[in-house]
Amino acid sequence: MIETLLEGYGRFRERADKECYCSLCGCQHPHSLVITCSDSRIVPEEIFDARPGELFVLRNVGNLVRTDEPSVAAALDYALLHLGVKDVVVLAHTDCGAVKASKDPDHLDTDGLRLWLGEEYFDGADTEKAAKAAGLRQLEKILQYPVFRKLEREGKVSASLCFFNIGTCSLELFVNGNWVDPGSVSAICR
Repeated sequence: MIETLLEGYGRFRERADKECYCSLCGCQHPHSLVITCSDSRIVPEEIFDARPGELFVLRNVGNLVRTDEPSVAAALDYALLHLGVKDVVVLAHTDCGAVKASKDPDHLDTDGLRLWLGEEYFDGADTEKAAKAAGLRQLEKILQYPVFRKLEREGKVSASLCFFNIGTCSLELFVNGNWVDPGSVSAICR
């Protein structure tokens, strides 16, 4: 109900850093593009403790990097070419409905779901492993995207894959073929 949203807006307005928002009028300079799921439990700004203007976020069902879809390609192009983000991050997560649906295609019961998720597949012994594998497929799509590849060759951008566990609020980072605790990565912000 809109009333719930308006009550939330009232609380936001009371505590908002108005100076921060004022400084963002007319421009934005996010350091990262985060591609994540539409899942309401995944809030990249909270997970990465980011302030307004720090993240350019693309959310869709399943955090898919469907570069054949204009909205995904446009977000990548705008973030990379016009905003100059330095890192593109795929943020996958536990208990992903899109991953579950890929195991049981009967869940794809509308044209929208079939068109969006129809090419996805369940690859893993359980939902967590399948979600990590799906995240890796999305990272590969970024690495193959021509605009990204050009900028990466020039040393202007990198790509990362993270996995967020909703139940434990823990994050894993995919590094050199392994899932690691970000705290164990010595130079995570290169």
